[in-house]
Amino acid sequence: MCLTLPRQLSNAFLCDVRTYDVHDNRCVDNEGESELDRLAIECLQSGTARVVTLQQENAVAALAFPVFRNETIVSIVVLATTAVDQTPGVFEVWSPVGIYEEVALSSGYYGHLARFQNVSSFIRFEKGSGLPGQVWNSLRSIIHNDLANHSGFLRAAGASAGTLETAIGIPVAGENYVASVLLISSNVAPMARGFEIWRADADGGYTLESASYPDPQIELAIGTSMPANSGIPALADEHNGATVTENPTILRSGRQFDEDATPIQGCLAIPFYESDAITSVTVLLF
Repeated sequence: MCLTLPRQLSNAFLCDVRTYDVHDNRCVDNEGESELDRLAIECLQSGTARVVTLQQENAVAALAFPVFRNETIVSIVVLATTAVDQTPGVFEVWSPVGIYEEVALSSGYYGHLARFQNVSSFIRFEKGSGLPGQVWNSLRSIIHNDLANHSGFLRAAGASAGTLETAIGIPVAGENYVASVLLISSNVAPMARGFEIWRADADGGYTLESASYPDPQIELAIGTSMPANSGIPALADEHNGATVTENPTILRSGRQFDEDATPIQGCLAIPFYESDAITSVTVLLF
C-alpha cells in the first residue's frame, strides 16, 4: 500500500510512504520491482531498520523498519525523501552496541545537515537517555517538540542550526528491543502535517497521549478519545499491522474541520503490541 505525497503536501520532506503486509515471512504483493520494494525485502530478511541512499530519479534516500507482533514481523514501513533544494530533514536508526546498555547511530540520512550528522555519528545514548534511549526504555513512540529548547533532546544546538523542530522516536522491538528509529522534521518542510500517539485503552477505544501539529488546522486536544470501531487507530488494529489510507471517512472520523481548512488527505498508522495485545498506534497525518 502506497501514498505518493506531493498530492497531500507540496512542501513535504517525504515523497513516498509505503507499507507492506508480511505473511509466511514474505512481503505480500512485492516482487522487488523497485528499489523501495527491494529495501522492504532486505528489511524483512534482516529483521531490523536501515537507511539507504537511492539511485531513483524521484527519491534520494529511504528508511525501512519492521513492525513486530510477538516475535513475528507483520509489516514493513518504507519512507522515502526527495530532499529537493536541500530540504532539511533527518532519518536515523540507533542500535545497541557493546556490552553496556547503549545505542549508537547505525545508519542515517541528513542531506545537507553536515554539522548535525557529525555530532550524531560520535554520540552514544544510554538506555533512558536522549530520545533514542528513551524509546528503548519505554518501548513506546515518543514525540519531542521545539527541539532547540527541549531538555530531553541532547543535540539541541545542532537541531537549532538545522531548523529542525520535531522528532518522533519509534521502537523496533518484538519480545526484545532491536533499534530506535528517529524521524526529525523541520519547520521548513515538515514530514507530516501531524504526528500522533494513541494509547489503547482497556475498553477497546483509544486516547490521544501525545501529538505535534506543524499544521494547526488538524490539531486534536491531548486526551481526545476515539471509539474502538472507527477512526485511524481502529484502522491499524483491524488491519493487524501498519497501513496507509486516503479514505476520507476514516480520516475525518472524530474530527471537526473549519470550512476553509484543508482536510487530512492521507495517513500512515503503525500499531505496536505487547505479546498479542495492541498497546498504541503511532500516526503520521498528511
